[in-house]
Amino acid sequence: MISRRNFIKVSSLSGGGLALSIAFPASSATNTAGINVENAVESKIELNKFLSIAPNGQITIMLTKHEMGQGVKTAIPMILADELCADWSKVIIKNADYDKKYTFQEMGGTGGSGSVRHMWDAIRQAGATAREMLKLAAAEEWKISANTLRAENSFIINPVTNKRLDYGKLAETASKVTVPEKVRLKTAMEFVYIGKPLKSKQTAKVTRGESVYGIDVNIPGMLYASIEKCPVFNGKLVSFNAEKAKKVEGVIDVFPLPLTQDIKDIQHVQEGVVVIASSTWAAFKGREKLTVEWDYGEHGNNNATSFQNIIKKAKPNATEHFEIGDVDAEFNNKKNTVITADYYNPYQAHALMEPINATASVIGGKCEIWVGAQNGSKVNNDLAKVLGIPNDDITVHIMDSGGSFGRRYKVDSSIEAALASKKIATPVKLTWTREDEVMHDLYHRPQKNYFKAAISPQGTVTAVENIGVSPNGDSAGTGRWDQHYYFPNIRTQSSKINGMLAEGAWRSVGEHRAALSKECFIDELAHATSKDPLEFRIELIAKEVNLGDVDALPGWVKEHMLPVRGKVKERYASVLNFIKTKKYWEKAKANQHGVGLAINSFNDTVCAEIAEVELDDSEFGFSVKKVTAFIDCGLVVNPLHAKGQVEGAIIWALSALKYGGLEIEKGMVQRSNFHNNRVLRIDETPEIDVVFIPSQQAPAGLGEPGTPPLAPAVLNAYFNASGKRIRSMPLIKNQLATA
Repeated sequence: MISRRNFIKVSSLSGGGLALSIAFPASSATNTAGINVENAVESKIELNKFLSIAPNGQITIMLTKHEMGQGVKTAIPMILADELCADWSKVIIKNADYDKKYTFQEMGGTGGSGSVRHMWDAIRQAGATAREMLKLAAAEEWKISANTLRAENSFIINPVTNKRLDYGKLAETASKVTVPEKVRLKTAMEFVYIGKPLKSKQTAKVTRGESVYGIDVNIPGMLYASIEKCPVFNGKLVSFNAEKAKKVEGVIDVFPLPLTQDIKDIQHVQEGVVVIASSTWAAFKGREKLTVEWDYGEHGNNNATSFQNIIKKAKPNATEHFEIGDVDAEFNNKKNTVITADYYNPYQAHALMEPINATASVIGGKCEIWVGAQNGSKVNNDLAKVLGIPNDDITVHIMDSGGSFGRRYKVDSSIEAALASKKIATPVKLTWTREDEVMHDLYHRPQKNYFKAAISPQGTVTAVENIGVSPNGDSAGTGRWDQHYYFPNIRTQSSKINGMLAEGAWRSVGEHRAALSKECFIDELAHATSKDPLEFRIELIAKEVNLGDVDALPGWVKEHMLPVRGKVKERYASVLNFIKTKKYWEKAKANQHGVGLAINSFNDTVCAEIAEVELDDSEFGFSVKKVTAFIDCGLVVNPLHAKGQVEGAIIWALSALKYGGLEIEKGMVQRSNFHNNRVLRIDETPEIDVVFIPSQQAPAGLGEPGTPPLAPAVLNAYFNASGKRIRSMPLIKNQLATA
């Protein structure tokens, strides 16, 4: 008997066509279960890595980046389809399994707002090459020069005779032509799709429940797993009693997660007890009946107070990152006024809509895994180490994810599922509960910054010091390349401490930590020198910071960091002057709200935000009424999705500002679900306006740049409205009352 889904899949595989590098694994599990229709086996000829054309003209574009809600499943195909001159209605998008034929930039990782930025050249080249191959095929058919032909809307057209040939009809011949070594890429004036607000092809599938996420995977014969983990980071399993758990209907087996120190060192995989059952529900219920004894270890007495004490003790041990001029001389000058301010950005959880999961089959020395992962190569490489099998014996199917924000860059769930499957020699679907995801997250790293500045009697800032303390010892914002504002004397230092929790990427990573302190302190300096916050920033960014002896730095640093820094500095000026010229700041100040400004970069994208707040009788005593974001990210591929990215980043950041952070007692995270790890509700969401600075430069990233400026912009606006400074996150009602 064949299912409806499999009938559709099998019946679509007949006929020839042009295939551009599609090598799908002939997985019996995948095909039988029908869990990933997009990855069905097709018999086509490989010409290039990214697209195929069927006889009926259908164009299949392979997505090598992970779709987690950011819209990459539309943006990248748009770029390729534009260069291909394809009919967008005939385009379908398929997830590519991890394959080493793709370069690291093409597939190695989806993160750092780098998908479009890294794929821009490669994907355009692929589309343009296929377009020229189709022109060569048509030229062969008509016995004329390909240079006289043009491509348009999935047809090759002879402008003289107006004859046209459909791409589907040309596919077979095109697959046999010599691949052109050089092809002409379109100019911006020729773009048909790039720059247009095309709707996502996924939206309808998502709303109808047809999109297949990692949590939807269903492999014939698979069992289900849930893992009880130590509630304290790096705690150890002492013993467990599974007698009651095994009495739960559906529970099949209970065993300790088979870990070695090497495995734990790879990806923060924590010790735990695995419950195997005939359903996820049975695994959850059986897990509730476990009796487990843990050794909480060195983190067992950690709490917020002890952590702050560790930070304070670490400050005097800070080591120099960058210094120019004589900072101490300015601080010791009795004519100068010295001001200080300390800022704290805490641990933050991810709180994903789709909980962490992975499905693995480790049988007969081979591994097949289905997982929503931002880094397929890391899944492959780490599983090879953990399982002790060759990389080529591991097949990684990359599934779409219901949110990630950096969390799925780590591959701990893949390791857990694979180890469980290997133990019982049966496919295993591992699902974390929402509580697991919040309480055993890989959290946003905390950071404390100690700022100090000297102000001359003439009202000029003559020296600035920034000391950062964080668990990695390389505090964000303290590097040489992070100094965009001009001061004649600058010193940055950082100090390393031991963290209380496992840490990982969190939307905008280090830039979020750096922006809070930097942009709040710049606002404080503007007020201390009686200058307008916008004009003050424009003044500081107009001058070049003395970076010291750049020639003595390593070559790769000069080749990479200097150009990026130069572009960022240009875009700082571009955005700030745009706000001034278009009078956005003046208009915001005229709205009778408290107004605040902040600006930051992420890679080479620069985002400034103006926040407007109003004092009221709400929970925190004020509400954010409007946020206007100004982005210089180069060419915007899809304004619709780009706007959504920035809106999402603002909502994400405002959630963290209002409700973020973590309460920790005896080493245990006290939050567990959305009832006590709150996120922004629709009635709290401010009006959001997104303005893109016009540009024809290559696209830069957009997933993260909207997050860092939000908190400082809001806190600066709150000061403007109330006269009170708040220098830490999250907002706490009694702190606001006494500020």
